[in-house]
Amino acid sequence: MELEAQATGSTRQRFRLGGLRLPIAAAGLLLATTLPSAALLSQAAPAAAATSGSVSFSGHGWGHGRGAGQWGQLGYALEGGWNANQILLHYYSNTTIGSTQDVPIRVILTANDGSDIVVTSSSTFSVAGTTFAAGSEVRMHLNTNGSWEIDLSSNTTGCSTTPTWSAVGTVAQSSAVASPNTNAYSTETYSNALAVCEGGTPYYYRGQIAASSYNGSPRTLNVVDVENYLRGVVPSESPAYWGTLGSTVATGTSAGNQPAGFYALMAQAVEARSYALSSMGEFGYADICDSAYCQVYRGMQGESPITDQAVAATAGEVMILNGAIARTEFSSSTGGYTAGGTFPAVVDTYDSVCVTYACNPNHNWSSTLTLAQLQGDFPTLGTLQGLTVTQRNGYGDWGGRVMSITVSGSNGSVTISGEQFAWDVGINSDWFTFTGTGITLSPDSAAASTTPTSGFYVDSSAGGVAAVGTAAAYGSMAGTTLNKPIVGMAATWDGGGYWLVASDGGIFTFGDAQFYGSTGGMTLNKPVVGMVSSPDGKGYWLVAADGGVFTFGDAPFVGSMPGAGETGTATSLAPAAGVNGYYVLTTQGNVYSFGQAPSVAGASSALSGLPGTLVGIATIPNRPNPKNT
Repeated sequence: MELEAQATGSTRQRFRLGGLRLPIAAAGLLLATTLPSAALLSQAAPAAAATSGSVSFSGHGWGHGRGAGQWGQLGYALEGGWNANQILLHYYSNTTIGSTQDVPIRVILTANDGSDIVVTSSSTFSVAGTTFAAGSEVRMHLNTNGSWEIDLSSNTTGCSTTPTWSAVGTVAQSSAVASPNTNAYSTETYSNALAVCEGGTPYYYRGQIAASSYNGSPRTLNVVDVENYLRGVVPSESPAYWGTLGSTVATGTSAGNQPAGFYALMAQAVEARSYALSSMGEFGYADICDSAYCQVYRGMQGESPITDQAVAATAGEVMILNGAIARTEFSSSTGGYTAGGTFPAVVDTYDSVCVTYACNPNHNWSSTLTLAQLQGDFPTLGTLQGLTVTQRNGYGDWGGRVMSITVSGSNGSVTISGEQFAWDVGINSDWFTFTGTGITLSPDSAAASTTPTSGFYVDSSAGGVAAVGTAAAYGSMAGTTLNKPIVGMAATWDGGGYWLVASDGGIFTFGDAQFYGSTGGMTLNKPVVGMVSSPDGKGYWLVAADGGVFTFGDAPFVGSMPGAGETGTATSLAPAAGVNGYYVLTTQGNVYSFGQAPSVAGASSALSGLPGTLVGIATIPNRPNPKNT
């Protein structure tokens, strides 16, 4: 895949990484799999030829969809007008932005797994404490007893395809380290950096090259500080030229004024830094790998001046979750809705970005596979007979991503995760539906419909909650000393819970209502006066008396009254039906529409005839329950 045309989206990565070694230590790659019985797995008889036919898959996104989507980040920067922090806090809505110190990181150079470690440099360098002349070629060879033999090649011009070695000495693993002739890794160039020789080709890295072993097999490590490591990661994950797209903005950082696309690179830098630092010690002998299994790192070959600036502009910035650095997974394209998990699922409005030189090819995708191809991916099941989706996550088209799917054959069946299925058959993501011929196909999960109920809740300023009619009570704040009075509430889409909000923006959750964040720890210009849930219940909006709108979870921010120049008092807000937008009502009788919320003719005249003070606004829903789509 051309990096200049596509984001790689590696952490907890795309599918089909052919031949990639998957260490047991990194358990986040695939979801749990329910395997057939041992008897079924032991059957070795070849399956009968599959019935003629095919299955056509339609889907969204590229990769697992957890955390940020790289194409969406670019879209939010170019089309949404968001800065890097807004982008980060949208995708990782239950985190905060913090800072940390620069530390060394040990990176596995996976292409050299199992091979001798051969290094060179255009300047003098040292290996295991011995200094070698510029152009020398030095090998670290793992002995069967665990020691490392240091050998010098007769070649004196860098990497050779046919070196002749002579022994220099033997050292313990802790001493098998090659170092450049400088400690200033940030200013290294190709003239004084170390190169690892692979097949006679030099690959340059800042910092040291260290030898290690894994189950008796040699491993090559690049030991470098995190900030310099990121210089080789960010442009390997998000194309550097993205930072040249869009109108000029003032970043407020050391990078100064930059094109708007630069914000996407800044966000990528923070995500990559957080992910790396959350991985420390993951492999035992190393912290992280250089492949798409972790996040792509190409050393000095991958660096770009544009992304160097993005790394420097965000130096030390990390995302914090529950007091620790968050494991900020990201993928190339979410398809329009993130998958949820550690970070709440959110609408990815701009995943479909398509501007000159940057058009997401995987927002929507399709793929057709013959039954013979599919059967070949599940050889123990015999003749392929059916595909049945048994669970979806409820976010977006077709009921969302496939959480589990049953593959049936003449010898039995297996139920696996949608992510595992996508990996096995080679499609882009686990957000898909399908049609076809020759086998039984059931793309819709058997999720039960929810019958509308006749009931409602009423809350009080002291935190009391009354459940009326068929509404079920899940608790209240009654009897609890509150910092500020309760001013509003919202119910979840399924009637299984609710939120209470206080005037300081503190959120209290009950039942299946999830906490997505609050303004409880913020200094507000005006008190919060109400809240509403996003249409699918995976987020909420708060509105303050000055019309300021605060968004959490998948509730998108698309504007507020302070930005519109309104000086009146806001009383409530309501989501616009079926689109990314909302309305804010003021006591002066004005209704402000934001985002894609359409203005409604005749509002002023209709409101002018109402007696008393205007206190609330609600909209007419026009889309089905997201769990039953």
